[in-house]
Amino acid sequence: MALSRSIDRLISGRITPEMAADPHAAILPTPIAGDSFFDAPDQDLSPGALVRHRDATGWFPRPRTRLRQFMVGSTDALGRPVPVTATLMEPRRPWRGSGPRPVIVHNVAIDSLGTRSTPSCRIVHGVGQDFPTVVPLWLQRGYAVLIPDHQGPRMAYAEGTMAGHAVLNSIRGLVALDSSYATSPTALYGYSGGAIATAWAAQLHPSYAPELVLRGAVAGGSPVDVGLLRGTMNGTLGAGLFGAAIIGMAREHPTLVEQFSPTGIVLASMIKDLSVVPLALSGLARLRLERLSVDPGVFESAAARAVIEANTPGADAPVVPVAFYHGAAVPRFADRWIPEQGVLNLVDAWRGRGADVEYRPVFGDHFVGALSGLPFAMRWIDARFRDG
Repeated sequence: MALSRSIDRLISGRITPEMAADPHAAILPTPIAGDSFFDAPDQDLSPGALVRHRDATGWFPRPRTRLRQFMVGSTDALGRPVPVTATLMEPRRPWRGSGPRPVIVHNVAIDSLGTRSTPSCRIVHGVGQDFPTVVPLWLQRGYAVLIPDHQGPRMAYAEGTMAGHAVLNSIRGLVALDSSYATSPTALYGYSGGAIATAWAAQLHPSYAPELVLRGAVAGGSPVDVGLLRGTMNGTLGAGLFGAAIIGMAREHPTLVEQFSPTGIVLASMIKDLSVVPLALSGLARLRLERLSVDPGVFESAAARAVIEANTPGADAPVVPVAFYHGAAVPRFADRWIPEQGVLNLVDAWRGRGADVEYRPVFGDHFVGALSGLPFAMRWIDARFRDG
């Protein structure tokens, strides 16, 4: 509480007239500068429409891998047209398997608020972010790896519909870019923040992009229930990332910004371009987000409950096989940040709607489980590509 009062005093009076007039604009990220590839287009943004593309290189040479990047039309959480970008990584050696080269849609755990943390920017202008480090293993198998920038142009961290649309339109954009992938077996993978994009893409696939033929989706450490995360992250060492997720969702749902106090708006504007590491470290403050709202009971407000409901999957079900794994095999060493119960609830909801869902508890907390569950995830994907 004393720390909260100190923050209030520190930023008191720093809200500008511009922030007060348009608090939603105040929390949006700064666009990427110095690379015109990421500039907002003024052309057709219908879902799947290819806007631009390029061959790319990065700071580190990748002599065995070709990089191609593209921008494609998509829709945000409220159905408005937006551009999304993606990177395709292809082994230069020919595919030796039967049929066309498989595609793994690898949804990176971006978990950031700043645009320069989006994977396509990091791959070209920095060090790629990938935990656990799986991309080299996919490439070693000869798979093409499609990495969507699933948080979209507003870096809407944790917003499921935005992410699901971005993933599905990235697959459409890949086919528009290179028709040789039109019949490629394709599967989705993601861990933690990437699991949000994977689960939502799987759920939205039948209604939003039914023409896409997918083999399946596997997700680990899945934060699929925001309500449960409130109990494990709000006011704890996880508060930095939990707060960032609330900002990410508010970027797609402006009504949520109306619940921010002046202190909350200023603080959100101060951290709006941060990447995952400083956001995680800010959890040392152990802030309770109610302290940054105009309403002490904000999580029970109509605005918050609507956003939480909109970001809790389960209302519809995938039509492709899905697998989840989660740090829960040994309760004493289970995932303390992302409760297993959220995944179990989703598994039950999807199975109740007839979906083919497998669940595998694995050893370790959120970070150890990322590694201990990796062999299961890779075997599961390999089987989808092998057996069809």
